[in-house]
Amino acid sequence: MVWVTAMVLTACQNRPDATVPDYNEVLDVSIFGWKDADTLFFPLQITFPSTIRTPIQQGIPYIMGYSVRMSADYHYARVPMQLIIQQTDTTGGREHIVRNILRQHIAPAVRDTLGRPLGPSWGSLIDYDGFIDGITIRFDSLGTYRMMLIPDTKDMHGFTGLSAIGLSLSKQY
Repeated sequence: MVWVTAMVLTACQNRPDATVPDYNEVLDVSIFGWKDADTLFFPLQITFPSTIRTPIQQGIPYIMGYSVRMSADYHYARVPMQLIIQQTDTTGGREHIVRNILRQHIAPAVRDTLGRPLGPSWGSLIDYDGFIDGITIRFDSLGTYRMMLIPDTKDMHGFTGLSAIGLSLSKQY
């Protein structure tokens, strides 16, 4: 829990026009291999007006951010993933997809051109937060949504060296 709070505070430093994210969730992945079968699910509830428990509001444009926690063993410069956003419904006790909002390949950078990690080290782990260029989300109807991240790896072993991946949404100003 402390780590999530730290990620929220540092996410704002990489973009001067952003405030503390309205939504921020970080999920652990296996450091021994984040595989394409290990989809990460980030649930959202869109309300109007927004509340403390569900701060994401209908009709407001949001900038999407990401968080990555990795070990020095992660040697790649980017983390290629599929980002999927869907509106869902749980009527009848089962979740079903109402509509697909976005499906896009993203590859956020975690190292510079010389191979140095972009974020600060915390012991043997490196944290980095950034914003995903070109993605602004506007939820046009109330309801339940989910964002998903699927690693885009051709290797059956997945990405080794990643410890946690997160998504955040901040109001666009």
